[in-house]
Amino acid sequence: MRFALIVLSISGVAMGSFAGEMGETEGSLWEDVSVEMLEPSHRQIEMDIDSGLVVGGSSQARSGRQQIQEPVWSTVVRVEDAEWLRVEFGDVDLSSATGDGRESYLRVTSLLDGYEQYLDYDALQVWGNTTAYFNGNAVRVEIMAAPGSVTADRVVISGVQASAPVAGASICFSVDDRVPSSDPRDARLMPIGCSAWLFSEHGNTMLTAGHCSPSGGNVVQFNVPLSSGGGGYQNPPPQDQYVLDGASVQRQAGGATLGNDWGFFGVFDNTGTGLSPLDAQGDSHTLAGSMIANDGRPIRITGYGVVSSPVSPTWNGVQKTHVGPFRGYSGNVVRYTTDTTGGNSGSVILDDNNNQAIGIHTNAGCGAGGGWNNGCNLFNGGLQNALANPLGIAAPRTIQGDVIAAPEFVSPDGGEVVRLEITNFHGRTIVGLPVLFVDNGSGYAGLATSMVDASTFEGQLPATDCGGELSYYFQISDTDGNTTEYPEDGASAALRTIALDGLTVHVADDFQTDTGWMVQSGGVSDGPWERRSPIGSTANGGAPNDADGSGICYVTGGGVFEDLDGGPARILSPFVDTSVMEAPVVSFWAWVNTADGERMTVEFSPNLGIQWFLVDEIDDTVGWEMKRYLVSDFVESSPLFTVRITMNDEGADSLVEGGVDGFSISTMVCNGGDCVADFTGDGMLDFFDISAFLTAFGDLDPSADLTDDGSFDFFDISAFLTAFGAGCP
Repeated sequence: MRFALIVLSISGVAMGSFAGEMGETEGSLWEDVSVEMLEPSHRQIEMDIDSGLVVGGSSQARSGRQQIQEPVWSTVVRVEDAEWLRVEFGDVDLSSATGDGRESYLRVTSLLDGYEQYLDYDALQVWGNTTAYFNGNAVRVEIMAAPGSVTADRVVISGVQASAPVAGASICFSVDDRVPSSDPRDARLMPIGCSAWLFSEHGNTMLTAGHCSPSGGNVVQFNVPLSSGGGGYQNPPPQDQYVLDGASVQRQAGGATLGNDWGFFGVFDNTGTGLSPLDAQGDSHTLAGSMIANDGRPIRITGYGVVSSPVSPTWNGVQKTHVGPFRGYSGNVVRYTTDTTGGNSGSVILDDNNNQAIGIHTNAGCGAGGGWNNGCNLFNGGLQNALANPLGIAAPRTIQGDVIAAPEFVSPDGGEVVRLEITNFHGRTIVGLPVLFVDNGSGYAGLATSMVDASTFEGQLPATDCGGELSYYFQISDTDGNTTEYPEDGASAALRTIALDGLTVHVADDFQTDTGWMVQSGGVSDGPWERRSPIGSTANGGAPNDADGSGICYVTGGGVFEDLDGGPARILSPFVDTSVMEAPVVSFWAWVNTADGERMTVEFSPNLGIQWFLVDEIDDTVGWEMKRYLVSDFVESSPLFTVRITMNDEGADSLVEGGVDGFSISTMVCNGGDCVADFTGDGMLDFFDISAFLTAFGDLDPSADLTDDGSFDFFDISAFLTAFGAGCP
């Protein structure tokens, strides 16, 4: 194991010596000696721990119940002289859920205090293949998999961040007057150990000092506990830690220029709780609307500065606060005689009279003889421009929602209900009720919705000719002027359904068994089509799960680190006699993820594959997408019908992943409402309809109550025989 000590960039030195030499001084001389705060350091340790491929235990799956995951591999990561650890992963491959087993995940546990974090495929993406910060010098990492799993999991531990040995720290004044505090708005930025603070009603936006170098993968910690007896940082539970979004960062490190040192960024919602910092903490700072008067009013600094004797080492890097007098502005510089130390960089400069933020603490400058500390004015032009143009997760967040109860097909008579569920209002208030936009062939029209409860709304789909397609989406407006559509992108990503009296399924393949699909891998050097449970790999961009929930599908690059290389890679369906079907429709779920615009090609053949007819070229999908094709639009129905699906990576090597699931060939039934005796829904009246009616009658199925009187008697049988004798229109 190789240890690599990383020394963080530190642009200042202890302030006590400067202050002692300078004494009580006013004016520019103090600006000349003011330097950035000395921040705590940490170290990076490389590791190479590989679980290898592991599978679940031999327990038999219980019918009808998913198996709870159990440990299938475990290791302890330890750094003897560390006060805290953060584990970094290389490749992680975790099995997705199957019909009998839940998805695999990582469980990370501190051996000091028992704090745990659970990391599945999605959580690992947010955390950038790292864990939260854990207390103590050791954590246990486990792969949790369902018993009886046949798909291998793997985790590689590539390194660990660990606290540096605790060293002494200088303070700004001869007496440290700071006291412990618990302001829910203020946080510690790790690993550098600066301070940061939550502001606005956005829920995820924060400010700090630019020289703290906020960057993607840093972690913001709220509710920080006391440090150890030796002054080593202790960490809050993972539910109080939030990963910084690198795409959101805007910063200016002032260097020698006071008043131009700021950092603006956002953090993701916590992967364990699903909450934003504001949701969890319940409060955020308010930004001042204008500069305050130079009247000596009290200025409060709250942050996570270091301490030195005689202050208790348990206060080191823990939230503390102090109030001192305002000393005025000098351009973009804010001055105040309030205690701070290294680690306070990034703290909010708070007007204690009205509890409003006026700047960001960045620089020391006072000492035993007096003087002042310094910060960046909130009204710095660059900072104001950044605040007006937020990026990434810091951009304005609109109301989040999901469409639920989306039917596969609907009655031509209309009245089918679709619902919108608001999952997070993000502090916004909606205007009126959402609008349901529906296109049944004549263009989109807005329809009114009704409220089911405070977060659920529903609308009804209109009548549509049988066999016609309906496209629909919801639109919602809030009081801030935002308009949001669900699904995202509205009409271009609308949900679709078909108006039918019934649907007769002739072929249904969830790929749980081998039904005779043919795999052709000519020219494929890696990642051919496989029928398997997909691996939610953090490396290859493949589907993290199957589409229909059965657990098995066809995917390319289904191995641990593979994607498709070379090609063409093809799968061909078994031959089907579509000549006995009326207007057959081919349906399946498609997954396409490529880097250079490759596409999934769909082709039909009516003659054993002698001729192929292009049906579709599918661009990158948004997850799994349902595709439907009317066979007669492309080929004549035939006893020798087959489907071919192709993926390619024949040019420059790039990411190419495909998936197919839930394949079916069905017949759309349109009876016009007149053929009540067609119980099989195939458009024909025969013995099978009589058998189906008698079965429904014996089971007291409402479909057999043809007189619609709630009783099952001779009159229903008479009505069926009369309709059967009249025949279908």
